[in-house]
Amino acid sequence: MKRYASIRLVAAAALLIASGGCKDDNPGTGLNGPAVLAIQNAGAEPLQISLLEPKTQTIDIRAVARSVSAENLTVTFKVDRTLVDAYNKAHDTSYELVPAEAYEFSKKEVILPRYNEVSSTAQVTLNSEKMPDGEQYLLPITIEQIKGDDAAQTSDEGNVYYILFNKRVLPPAQLLDREGWKVVHCTSEYTPGEGNPKTGWAKDVLDGNPASYWTYNFKASVGPVVYVPLYFVFDMGKEVTVRGVRITARTKAGGVLNNPPGDITIETAKTITGDGMENDADWTYSERFTGTKPDEGIMSHSLHNSVYLGEIQRARYIRFTLHMSWNSGSSVKPTPMTYKGGTFAEFEVWGNLEELNLD
Repeated sequence: MKRYASIRLVAAAALLIASGGCKDDNPGTGLNGPAVLAIQNAGAEPLQISLLEPKTQTIDIRAVARSVSAENLTVTFKVDRTLVDAYNKAHDTSYELVPAEAYEFSKKEVILPRYNEVSSTAQVTLNSEKMPDGEQYLLPITIEQIKGDDAAQTSDEGNVYYILFNKRVLPPAQLLDREGWKVVHCTSEYTPGEGNPKTGWAKDVLDGNPASYWTYNFKASVGPVVYVPLYFVFDMGKEVTVRGVRITARTKAGGVLNNPPGDITIETAKTITGDGMENDADWTYSERFTGTKPDEGIMSHSLHNSVYLGEIQRARYIRFTLHMSWNSGSSVKPTPMTYKGGTFAEFEVWGNLEELNLD
């Protein structure tokens, strides 16, 4: 019995030595043959991405092992432009390659540890600002190289990750119809009215007549003279898409501009408390626009000043704050912006009636 036990021990030791030698003789061999790699989530159907300008989106790229390797692998990805033509022929399409300036790899190499099925992460970032309008473009990503296992192979399936990318273009902004709009708050207006016909009230900035205008109450005999900041709250009657505003300055005889607004804030809300001055939390978006030069840039000493929100809003109410106006003085050229009163002819909104998909 002892002799047979010794024989079994010797045989087991020989088997261990032989199995250890197999690894050295065949480096990189997978558990069931050569390592086979593909790209995670790659398939016949492309990943479709549509972005508004100037948004970006980052996509994670990983290698996956259909058959694992006994070695640590380094996998490199690339964009293969030759696959665009092949895809078009196979699918009867006419896509072009995504312009080189519209995508960027932050990392092309990934590590796939031995016996693991999923690699670390590479990333490619798509930039809609660098894309032509509207058209869809194709970005085919493939495995360029596998290092660390000479026997490793690329899978026949899932070896190309197609991304179909386009820049989405919003419909142009329009000056919205102001029928039914109301002024629900105005800090100060000249209640007796001026001129013939009479004008000077807050409601006159919504009447479509550039000859009429609003002006603050500038006479103590009429009531308290209140200077900036001067507030308006406009009710547009229903929710609309707000993308900006246009302010038309008041003109005097001969077309000379009369103290155009130069420093303003636009706020938006879907609902308000009272006249919109009771609860600042109602105003969910706020952006200030300040002119710096009378003859150029935003909020300049001009007849029309249009400004556009940094983020498009859906709102029913707008609170307009006048912080300061250009001092026109007695000549056409303004002196520095120091006018603490206020007057202008028209208040309009750039936007769309429909709700826009901004995702």
